[in-house]
Amino acid sequence: MLAELTGVTKAYDAAGNTPTSVLRGIDLAIDAGETLAIEGRSGSGKSTLLNILGTLDRATSGRYVLDGRDVTTLDDDAIAAVRAETIGFVFQLHHLLPQLDVLENVLLPTLATTVPGDAEARARALLERVGLADRIHHRPGQLSGGECQRAAVVRALINEPKLVLADEPTGSLDRENAESLAALLTELNRENGTALVVVTHAPDLARRIGRTIELRDGVLVAR
Repeated sequence: MLAELTGVTKAYDAAGNTPTSVLRGIDLAIDAGETLAIEGRSGSGKSTLLNILGTLDRATSGRYVLDGRDVTTLDDDAIAAVRAETIGFVFQLHHLLPQLDVLENVLLPTLATTVPGDAEARARALLERVGLADRIHHRPGQLSGGECQRAAVVRALINEPKLVLADEPTGSLDRENAESLAALLTELNRENGTALVVVTHAPDLARRIGRTIELRDGVLVAR
């Protein structure tokens, strides 16, 4: 088991008001190398769940074990180290730094951790794998939206994470680029054995991922 949530809840305090419950008693297990799609309406708690899985947010209650470590007991520095070593992120907007070229953007996560082997050689190999070998010294403003998202996927993989979390990764792309990115994510999952969790509103992407669960008002519903 790579990641396991047990009885996880999340509530946000509203000034002077009763706390708003976003997640309610979430039990979820993710195996190493698994692919999982999370669907649900806006406001159902999908991004909150992904943030907890990514250790970007803490649960209000419950337990989260990631790669054998109970992260609910760790301090912020220890959690940041676990995040850098274990998790890669792909967002709806690529968040590439405009002043850096593609290779420099991809290598940014390596500054926070030690990557086995030659990080630059791995970055170049991955960029070639996703069809960006001739774009490595281009800046994001010189790339298409699809190319930027492919670069973001490589950035998520550069530290050889065990878990990749993607939040609406095709949401800002046209149909052709969305289908290409969906195929790329699933192919890289098979090739690298990295667990992949995708939050999406796109039924085509969810079907490609395979196992799908739905969040309804903060509660998980099997599909």
